[in-house]
Amino acid sequence: MKLHYLYYSFDAWLKNQHHAKVQKISLDAHAGCPNRDGTISHGGCSFCDAKGSGSGLMDKGLSLKEQWNFWLDKFSKSDRLKNTTHFLAYLQSFSNTYGSLERLQQISNELTSLDKCVGYSIGTRPDCVEDEKLALLSSLPFATKWIEFGIQSMHDTTLERIRRGHRVACSVEAIKRSHEYGLNVCVHLMAGLPGETREDFLDTVKKVCELPIQGIKLHGLYVCKNTQLANEYMEESYIPMEQEDYVNLICDALCLIPSSIAIHRLTADCQDHDQLLAPEWAKLKGHIVRGIEGLLFQEGKWQGCKNDVPDENPYTALYKRLERLNTKKSKK
Repeated sequence: MKLHYLYYSFDAWLKNQHHAKVQKISLDAHAGCPNRDGTISHGGCSFCDAKGSGSGLMDKGLSLKEQWNFWLDKFSKSDRLKNTTHFLAYLQSFSNTYGSLERLQQISNELTSLDKCVGYSIGTRPDCVEDEKLALLSSLPFATKWIEFGIQSMHDTTLERIRRGHRVACSVEAIKRSHEYGLNVCVHLMAGLPGETREDFLDTVKKVCELPIQGIKLHGLYVCKNTQLANEYMEESYIPMEQEDYVNLICDALCLIPSSIAIHRLTADCQDHDQLLAPEWAKLKGHIVRGIEGLLFQEGKWQGCKNDVPDENPYTALYKRLERLNTKKSKK
């Protein structure tokens, strides 16, 4: 058995929907954030890197379409992706629905003009999704439409401590409204937040799984330079999780997540190692993923085994069917 047969990866979700390999392309829309520009607060969340998490290509003067074509050209020269014909636009950095409706309309127009684009996933905050924006996103002519919310925790005391700038009720309401507009909803959850125990994190997982979500991104919290969290780390009032504790916690979380929910990510990807203060294992994404998969296999567990599929792993047949599909396409 291949180890990734033990959970429903986002890659498998995309293949299942499109009957083909779908490659994500990260785009930088130069989004803002109300928690950084003074609308809510200045400085962002306690852990937030001022540069965001995108590609940074917008800072080089490239439009969304130019960024898209840059990556299409790059992938066309890759042995692994040169025959890929389906791509997903991923607006990642900061809060991409923040600002005026006109701004979002302009972004939407650019997305619909992208060659080989089969859908989008747009990252934002739960307090930046007015109904008219959700209606606009829902109206776009794509087969796949995702909205991603930085929820982080379902505990108000934690959200206040990390200076998130919204409460749990705001997250719940945004998730429900987005679902009503026909969007697939992915929530970002952070393990190892200041003041939280492993039980607090697992409680967050249980609570979001009671909401109409279709995807989850699991992140380990890491400490970036020039952040409030960095100050707490230097003062030893915050201690990052150990690698082994994180691997064990994510395995326990996966067991609680229903089998139909796509796992977009198992750990955070620290792209700028120069900005990382701790923990060192945040640089080892592939190693952490293999550790999580290996522990699931070793303990005879799989996603949903403590939820909706306690008796049998449901993913073996799915992945074998997807592999047969890949084999047929490669022979053509």
